Amino acid sequence: MLDFCFDLCYNIAMDDLKQIIADNIAYYRKELGLTQLELAEKLNYSDKAVSKWERAESYPDIATLVQLSNLFGISVDRLISNKKKVRRSKPLIALLSGGLVWLIATAVYVIMNMIFPGFSYSWLAFVYAVPVCSIVLLVFFAVWGQKLFVLIGETVIMWSTAACIFLTIILLTPSAARGAFYIFFLPIPLQVLAILWYFKLHLKGITTKFTRRRVRNGKDNKDDGSDDKNPRK
Repeated sequence: MLDFCFDLCYNIAMDDLKQIIADNIAYYRKELGLTQLELAEKLNYSDKAVSKWERAESYPDIATLVQLSNLFGISVDRLISNKKKVRRSKPLIALLSGGLVWLIATAVYVIMNMIFPGFSYSWLAFVYAVPVCSIVLLVFFAVWGQKLFVLIGETVIMWSTAACIFLTIILLTPSAARGAFYIFFLPIPLQVLAILWYFKLHLKGITTKFTRRRVRNGKDNKDDGSDDKNPRK
């Protein structure tokens, strides 16, 4: 009975995955302006195979999924993900994840005041929650491919971490407060590297869009040329 339930759940999940892949292949193929035959030729497959993929009767193997993702200029994760559900759930996931971090920070603040009532710096829990929350959100932004938000997250992490260290030093070790300000020099080279990395990814995205547009324009020119030849025949 357990095996039957497992097989049933597995088959349902595979059917859903087939449909998601089918919808995505059809969507990105049309976005490039390719026919099923033209896409099949680029992958060294038959147009019947592509047709089966888009009808969710079968699905490509891993190597072909990688080929498709490179051709479409997207990640394999995006190719096998439900675009509508992921897009709708992103804000909720981000809010829940960030809210969990601040809930933990609040719990730490309350517990520290209960255990150490004379400790007047328990509010630092909220300060440290800023870089921690940024790290959590950065992971999601990186997975979702949000380059600008990744840069913003990296910036907040670097400077808020420096601020946390600075405040900890001047509050807990006042004797070292005079040189604590130099901690803010550390994020500067990291910030430069983060900006350069962002522009590198941004230029890569522009190149990918240009390639996709060139493929689409090449398809349009090919169609125009074939139309010109038909009247002569």
